[in-house]
Amino acid sequence: MPTIQKDTVLIFRLGSIGDTVVALPCFHAIARAFPRHRRVLLTNSLRSVRASSAESVLDGTGLIQEVIYYPAGFSIRLAVNLRREIRRLDPQLLIYLAERMRPAPVLRDLAFFKAAGIPRIVGVPWKRSLRACRLDPVTGELEYEAQRLARNLMPALLVSLSPDNWDLRLSAEERARVDALIDPAAGGKPLLAIAPGARLPAKDWGTSRWSALLKSLAAELHGVALLIVGAPDERSLCEDLARQWAGPVVNLCGLIPPREAAAALGRCHLMVCHDSGPMHLAAAQGTRCVALFGDYNRPRKWFPFGPGHHVLHDPRGVREICVEKVAGIVRSEFAGAGRAAVQECGAVTYFGSGDSVPQRVGVHFQQP
Repeated sequence: MPTIQKDTVLIFRLGSIGDTVVALPCFHAIARAFPRHRRVLLTNSLRSVRASSAESVLDGTGLIQEVIYYPAGFSIRLAVNLRREIRRLDPQLLIYLAERMRPAPVLRDLAFFKAAGIPRIVGVPWKRSLRACRLDPVTGELEYEAQRLARNLMPALLVSLSPDNWDLRLSAEERARVDALIDPAAGGKPLLAIAPGARLPAKDWGTSRWSALLKSLAAELHGVALLIVGAPDERSLCEDLARQWAGPVVNLCGLIPPREAAAALGRCHLMVCHDSGPMHLAAAQGTRCVALFGDYNRPRKWFPFGPGHHVLHDPRGVREICVEKVAGIVRSEFAGAGRAAVQECGAVTYFGSGDSVPQRVGVHFQQP
């Protein structure tokens, strides 16, 4: 009997870990809408050794069944090869989730996908209002990137931002491998996670500040284990920082893939991090973040989504965020007084417009 080929849905999403995680509710919506289709991700080849692919996040979720790569350094030869690959799949629908800031790349993409024979495309950001996060005229707040993506797919697809739609569907085997790494070293102590690496200098808080933070906290949080995650080339940085901690240290930097990093972060009481992929992995697991933002991105678009996060955003640059302010929040969280820390710091509390419960995010703005 001949094999029956499933109809194919092609999902176009570029980026690395963080870009993939914020699109999780969209991937869940697509899987619900097309349960019998073959769902294929079209994503970019990565140039940086510090980045991890979308495939490394989604593999094993069942949300996609195949990945093809949109080549870096696009050329006529590469375009022809990619078109041939898309024609082999014969998708009847493309779901457009790529972030494009200008109309020209959108028009180029559309021309290419039509030339590849795709008859229907959903989510195309024709208008500027679809390419950019919307500003709420009442609150003056920018929407999250996850909200923009969800808005772009409506009304063709209903995307829910409720907690179960951030599920990475981690397997028992993935969790067991992480437990085997953490349990012997942590000895049952509560976990504080850090991710001190940064791909871009504008997002980097700086080694001296990370070192000062750990020194400040180590004496008081001696009953807390420190968990460190990061890319392989950040291993030596993390080893140096680990020496500042008085308690147990679980340095997983470079040792585990992104999905296992998510499992590890899901076990943590709190995470201190830059604007980064690990931040989004932690938030997806429901772990509260103390997230450090500078002048690289606009406020709120890339903040961690979900309740209880502390976001310190300094428009002068991330290195203007003072160590003691971060340390104070961490101390309060481990003392069970995280909500008091928000009030004591004179925070502006944001309420997002998620479609389940209000998304409470404590945001601390440091002004010159």
